[in-house]
Amino acid sequence: MAQTRFAVIVPVHNKERHAARSLESILAQTLSPAEIIVIDDASTDGSIAALRAVDRDRVTYLRRDEPGPGGYAARNLGIQAATAEWIAFLDADDSWAPDHLAKIAAAIDQAGPEPGCVFTGYEFLEPAGYRAKDWFSRNHPGFAVYDRHAMLDFWLEGGCPLWTGAVAIRRQLLLDLEGFPAGKARRGGDRDLWLRTMVTTRCIHSGAITATYHRDADNMLTRAESFSVRQRVQDTVAELLPTVDARTAEQLRRLSNREVFQYAFKAWKGGAPITDPMLDGFAVGANPGRYALIRLMRAVRLPISQDARAKVRGVFTSVRKRRHGKAGHVG
Repeated sequence: MAQTRFAVIVPVHNKERHAARSLESILAQTLSPAEIIVIDDASTDGSIAALRAVDRDRVTYLRRDEPGPGGYAARNLGIQAATAEWIAFLDADDSWAPDHLAKIAAAIDQAGPEPGCVFTGYEFLEPAGYRAKDWFSRNHPGFAVYDRHAMLDFWLEGGCPLWTGAVAIRRQLLLDLEGFPAGKARRGGDRDLWLRTMVTTRCIHSGAITATYHRDADNMLTRAESFSVRQRVQDTVAELLPTVDARTAEQLRRLSNREVFQYAFKAWKGGAPITDPMLDGFAVGANPGRYALIRLMRAVRLPISQDARAKVRGVFTSVRKRRHGKAGHVG
């Protein structure tokens, strides 16, 4: 069987302190990638110099003149430039175990030619050194191939199973899906592409934990962008609904509601407004409890007293307990 060829795409925007760590983990792979493509997303620090100090020969360096939110446009540029059949992504502040690509290749060989997406387990590494497995690896260990219904159920259960640093996708599929939503999202664009991916193709879980999300990173999007925005996932769900079966449509409505609720709750905790565009299209009939909580958050803005916070937390806890007491996943 021919060896699986991978292109690794690394967007870089002001990651000087961590960039060498990321590239070193790519160069240390037991299954060497066919291509390593670094996209300088208009960095203004010494990130690219730090990378070139690690390797000048095996890496293709591309540059964009203006930084794009989330690195979406940078990754799309890398996808266009790549020639390998499979694309793997690694941000310049994260890292892989040496057998990351080898484990993905083994999973592809085991699953056969149909699936277009592979994902691995990963761990969070806190600045203090504490490590924690991702929720999917904790609850669904082992190799498996999942269809769209299973993947959407997993998302409803605990969040999107796919993380950018632990996923590989066929290049042609990425081109067919038009890549990351550059210009259409300031945050949440990764999950938007993963949603379109899991609705389109079967997904392989390698069963191995081979990637690390470093919490000590600089210039993180999760810290820089507001949660008071409409998510691209909401519009994607609206576009998909007329094209899918009834079961998938119901899953998508609930998933969109879940993502809206997550953004609304984070905006509320940060004292930011929950805007009308954020709620436009919320399927109230699918999740009336969550909609009621969002209305409550809009009515009771932070900062509030400790007593009021305790009462609101009590409402959240009560609803969560009732929801866990029903079906086998959270909707």
